[in-house]
Amino acid sequence: MTQSRLDSFGLAAAITLGTLGGLTIMALPGFVGLVGSLSKLDDQSLGYVASWDINAMAAAIGLGAFLVPRFNWKHLALLSLALMAVGNGWTASCQDYLPIVLSRVCAGGGEGLAIAVSFAALGSAPNPDRAFGIYLVIGQTVSAGILVLLPLLEAGIGPSAIFVGYALVFATASLLARWLPARSPALSSGLASAAPVDKRLAVAGLLGAFIYFIAQGAMWGYFDRIGAANGIDPEIVGQAMGISSFSGTGGALLAVILCSRVSRSWLLIFSGVLSLGSFWLLAGDVTVTALFTAGILFNFGWNAAMPLLSGLCSEADCRGRVVVAMGSIQTVGFGLGPALTAMLLTGRNYVPAAWMSTAMLVIGLAIVVAGLKMRSLPAPLGQEGYSA
Repeated sequence: MTQSRLDSFGLAAAITLGTLGGLTIMALPGFVGLVGSLSKLDDQSLGYVASWDINAMAAAIGLGAFLVPRFNWKHLALLSLALMAVGNGWTASCQDYLPIVLSRVCAGGGEGLAIAVSFAALGSAPNPDRAFGIYLVIGQTVSAGILVLLPLLEAGIGPSAIFVGYALVFATASLLARWLPARSPALSSGLASAAPVDKRLAVAGLLGAFIYFIAQGAMWGYFDRIGAANGIDPEIVGQAMGISSFSGTGGALLAVILCSRVSRSWLLIFSGVLSLGSFWLLAGDVTVTALFTAGILFNFGWNAAMPLLSGLCSEADCRGRVVVAMGSIQTVGFGLGPALTAMLLTGRNYVPAAWMSTAMLVIGLAIVVAGLKMRSLPAPLGQEGYSA
């Protein structure tokens, strides 16, 4: 019998799968610091490692968009968890750059596939908006806890043991795959909307989100390194990252509460101002107070913007193709950010990276806001689409 909607057990499995798949991005500074302790790679090499992992994830999300309508979700979930388990177990035994990159590409492929399956399943929930909201809150809470605990765990058991622990968690999580539905009831019903894509809104949303996430990844990926460069104790850096992640939940809730009362454009501008403030608190000499403040502003602003960007892409195409594409494109942008920071580094001077992130964020949000303004204009002759 085909399950018509995601039940409570399926929801729990989908949230768990998505949270495990998104851990590298949500806890990126801790991951970068952990690989640094494991390998003793320099900051530039660590930026490239992070980019390889996240870009492999992005490619797998894109591939997942073609796989989830065609294959059993339970089997895809098992494959994703196997790749993450193997990749993290492999990382535990690596010290040199190339083996670490290969192991993270393996893990990143599993992460992306996990996110693709998770998002497909969450979309079949009775209330998808609520399901994604729960996923975001749980993901931020888990990543915050990990960021706080990582320095303590690293001091106690070492980075290799932590990666082995990750592998065991992913292997154990395979027991939850049986709770997922085999496929989407919407696909099995054969119903499909003939509504066209609003190309202007789609281009603005995808291009703007891509550039916006470059800015975010460039600074967040080096949060741990910036703290270390300023002589801040690793445990304090971990606490700052954990509190930062908790603040992200507040940003997402603010967007949900105000989106029906305040225009997306103004909310995006507000979130952008918070992000810019965080970038410049992380440039130059950084005190403990500045680090905590920057972390809170960063994740609050970032998570306030994410639901708004997703909503824009959803409006561009009611069949969901654009918002799925956004998942892949934003991941590519987020993974490109640390690599660009690595190219700009001169010693441990992060001011050039702050300037680059500032420019990228302003350009990205300007494109999105322009797209929101254009949707109220008549569509060009011959193009049908959404009209506000």
